[in-house]
Amino acid sequence: MKTKMASLFMVFAFIFYQRSYAQGGFQNASEDCKNNYSIFFELYKTRNYAEAFDAWKYTFDNCKDMTKNIYIYGTTIIKAKIDSEKDPNKKRELTQLLYKVYDDRITYFPEKEGYVIGLKAMDMMIYEPESETENVFNTFQKALELEPTEHSAAFFNNYFIMVVRMYQIDSKNFGLNKVFETFSLISEALENNNNNYNRQIEEIQARIDQNQATDKDQKTKERLEKELENYTKVETNIELQISKIATCDRLTVLYNDETFNANKGDIAWLRRAAKLLQKERENEDGERESCITLPIFLKIAEALNELEPSATSSRSLAKIALYNKDYALAVDAFKKAAELEADPIKRADDWRRAGEALYRRGMLEAAKVAALRSIQINPRAGEAYILIAQVYAAAEGTCGNNVFEKKAVYWAAIDKLRTAMSVDPNVSNRAKRLIADYSRRLPDKGLSFQFNWKQGDKYTIGCWINETVLVDFDIK
Repeated sequence: MKTKMASLFMVFAFIFYQRSYAQGGFQNASEDCKNNYSIFFELYKTRNYAEAFDAWKYTFDNCKDMTKNIYIYGTTIIKAKIDSEKDPNKKRELTQLLYKVYDDRITYFPEKEGYVIGLKAMDMMIYEPESETENVFNTFQKALELEPTEHSAAFFNNYFIMVVRMYQIDSKNFGLNKVFETFSLISEALENNNNNYNRQIEEIQARIDQNQATDKDQKTKERLEKELENYTKVETNIELQISKIATCDRLTVLYNDETFNANKGDIAWLRRAAKLLQKERENEDGERESCITLPIFLKIAEALNELEPSATSSRSLAKIALYNKDYALAVDAFKKAAELEADPIKRADDWRRAGEALYRRGMLEAAKVAALRSIQINPRAGEAYILIAQVYAAAEGTCGNNVFEKKAVYWAAIDKLRTAMSVDPNVSNRAKRLIADYSRRLPDKGLSFQFNWKQGDKYTIGCWINETVLVDFDIK
């Protein structure tokens, strides 16, 4: 009975694959190739990788151009075999077979060569000994040269890990220049992918808002958002690693008057220099700082903005203006950066920074409008809620006719700080400190009672603040 069932299974499987591969190499393959493919593929689908190995190996050895799936599924089958093998010599043989699968895929199905080499590089990172670090790095580098953007988030993360390893192993031959150059290439690839995904998401969201989206649109949007989340995690991880290396002292070796004069017409060099110099990093005292105070940064930012007005160049000028307390210029430059920026997270941050400059100019209502624009673009913009809280606190005495009404702004500020913590846990410590400060400035309970306001009442603050707050004298 079991034999008959197995025979029927093989017949149905064979019919399925004949239909699936009516065109191309599968149609012209031998019966043995088709049968072995059917066997290993069904075992693969049920994750019986060990049992699938022999049938898969037959197709790999004898049916090279039958279908790309031999190579796609083969890597999983071999890796399962490697992980279960105890003999070091056999494990090494299987590892070499794994690499050959990638090489043969490129030979027989040469499309996406850079992407495939990238997959090989990530496996080499797992299976190669530390003595082969340079070989692994070179494989990553070749993958990026052939395909600058179309790689997974894991590829970029692992590539930069290899960059750091190369620097740690041989900083004399693999110097800071190479580290920063590779960091820039990876950052640009991540930024390009982020921008591309964000544009696609915005297009789909526009169709959703107009009730014109399909189920496929929704699934695509979810996939892109997941990919964006992965890229963001990788970008954060890479920046944490580069911050330990890219100190201002080290960057001045690469970016100075001599190198600027030699590269002031090179947009790529200027763009990378501006990005590295304005990158915020944590110093030895635990404070955030960047290198925009270096005199060379102004020259680089101005040259970049003249050659290629962009979000990056406008943002660079804005940060310098903010540092120099030229708040009017900072506002204009941050707004220009927001106008040119494709990434909504960065665009939201530009609006928030424009709001900060307006706040420092004393233009409180305009600062609130800018912060709200930031929140509209990125509802999880905790820093923007903190800015509104600071704006409200600064408005003490400007809205209302008595001491209660004039100080009620602190309840509105505390409400915004609580919202900031709920949408962005990263700002919690700062928000708590401000809540502690603002709670000491609330209206006096006794004086409030004289104006007929007591615990639990609701009060609407007038003028441009226009917030309804709960009267609460017990905030801690």
